[in-house]
Formats: sequence, structure tokens, C-alpha cells
Amino acid sequence: MDPVVWMSEPWLRSLRQRLSSARLQLGARTSIVSSARDFQEATRSRKTVAFLDRTTLPLAAPIADQAPPTAVIAICDEPLQTAIGWLQPHPWISHVISTAMLEHPILDEHLENVLRTLNTTAKPRLLDWLGPTVTGRRIRLTHASSRGARLEKMSDFFDANGVGWRTMTQLRDAAEELLTNAFYDAPVAAGALRKPVPRTQDISLPDESACDLAYGCREDLAIVRVRDPFGSLSRRRLVEVLSRCARTDMQVQVDETMGGAGLGMWRIFSGATFVSVLVAKNRHTEVLVGVAKRAAAGPRPFAFHLFFHDSEKRRFWRLADDESSKPGLNHSVTIVSKSK
Repeated sequence: MDPVVWMSEPWLRSLRQRLSSARLQLGARTSIVSSARDFQEATRSRKTVAFLDRTTLPLAAPIADQAPPTAVIAICDEPLQTAIGWLQPHPWISHVISTAMLEHPILDEHLENVLRTLNTTAKPRLLDWLGPTVTGRRIRLTHASSRGARLEKMSDFFDANGVGWRTMTQLRDAAEELLTNAFYDAPVAAGALRKPVPRTQDISLPDESACDLAYGCREDLAIVRVRDPFGSLSRRRLVEVLSRCARTDMQVQVDETMGGAGLGMWRIFSGATFVSVLVAKNRHTEVLVGVAKRAAAGPRPFAFHLFFHDSEKRRFWRLADDESSKPGLNHSVTIVSKSK
């Protein structure tokens, strides 16, 4: 890992200090550049990760018609709305860290996880971001109707482990949104359902393709993570709804065709300390949401990371009983996997 940093002060100094920390130990391998030409020369390797800020993003964008041959982590010294606004004009930006996050105690660990995921040759898993100090639970859900009872148990777990009410509420809302998307929206986008199913109907999945819920906490951090078996969330649609919500300050209608991303996703991004989204196309969507204790008064720290990959093998679906897709209080929808 060879970081290339093209930023202005004082955030350049802050980032250099973090990259030189005992945990990351990247100071000696970090290249500091100050021009578009130097940046272009320094980012020729695909093993490089570049750090840019709002002063250098416009200068880096026109260097080539295509994205730089390296991952870019943008450092944002403005609100989340500004960071979201970078995603459409700069489609090669998938990682943003706020300057408030640069000053947060969890930054070294967080950045280590991001860099490791960017450079892994194996299939990445967001669960690997949770260290041994996190105490938690992991559950597989096959029925949409079971999510309410599980969310109650999750709240009880957080309460018993000293997680504050506000953080607990944020994570419960996030988990409810992600599980609802996983059971009701993602199957439509994946083609498993021909049309949306009312929330009054139950949906069941096969045991081997259950939704995977994990949650946990430690003294300074609480997390929830949801993984569905569909992988139908696209970067374009996610960025579209986040951008729309950012422009209108959430005064928009929920998009029922988002395949896993509606107005609730904006609420997750705007309340969490960090959000990581990992999609293996047509295989699974995994979302990790973390809420950390604030280090001090000041702007809310935030970071988000979008990992989208094509999968080697597509999963196909069918209904176990076509009649079960008809709306009704006494009907449920059973989705099963099938061979092509």
C-alpha cells in the first residue's frame, strides 16, 4: 500500500499524522504531491490509494477521460450533502471521510479496514471490520415477519451492554430499514418478484439463502450489519436516491423501486458515523452501519464507502407457488433459488 496525498492544509498535516500512526505505519511510504502532473505520475500503480480534498478533486477529474488507475478516498471538510454531491460528477469516487472523522479516535482502525478491503485479493467481508473487542450476535432470518421480534432482542442486547438510547434507536431504525429492503425491495430488483409485495404479507427465503443480521458493541462503538442474498443494489441507483435526498433535505417520496435503497437509506447515512456498502452483483448486498462515541463537540464525523463488484456466478430465483404472490392477509410469498 503506497498512499498518494494531494491535499491542502491543515487537513494535509492531519492526514499525514494519521498515516504515520503506530497502527497504520504508512508515513514513510506516503507520497505528497502538489500538481496534476505529479498526481498523474504517482497514481499509475493499481496498488496505490489516493487522498484528495475539495481543492484538488476538480483538478484530478479532467486528467483522463477514465477514472484514475487507483482507488480515491476523498476528504470532505463540508457537510454530508456536499460529499454526496461529489458522487455523480465523479463516478470514480466511492470513499469519503470527513475532516471531523480525521480527528476521531476510531479513524486509524477505520482507515486500516478500508485500505485492507481495497487491497484484498480474497472476497471481502464487512464482518472482518469487527475486531475481537466487539461483543455481539449474528442471526439468520428466513421470514420477514420475524424481524420485529429480532429487533426487540437487539434493543435489549444494546440496553444490557450500556449503549445509549439515541444510538440504540439509530441502529434499530437502520436495521429495520435494511431488513425491510432485503426482504421486500431487493427481490423485486433481482427479478425474484414480478412486482412489489405489500408489507402486510410475509416473505420467506430458503435456509441457505437467509438474510444475515449481525449487531454488536464495545465501549466506543456500536454496529449493525445486514446482508441479503440478492445483490440487486446498484451504485447508480444508490447514488441517485442519496443525491436526490441531499438536494431536497429529505423532502422526497420513498422510491419503491430502489431495490434496497429508499429514503431510509439517506437517514442511515445522515445519522451514522460510518456506512459501508458491499455489493457482489446478483449474489449479495452487505451494509455495515457504525455509530461511535463523539470525541468532542463539533461537526458530526462521517465516512462512507461503496464497494461494488461483479460476481463470478449469478443466482436465480423463482416463487415456490405463483398463487402465493397474490396480496392477502392469509398469504405469504416463498422465494426459492433455482438453477438457470
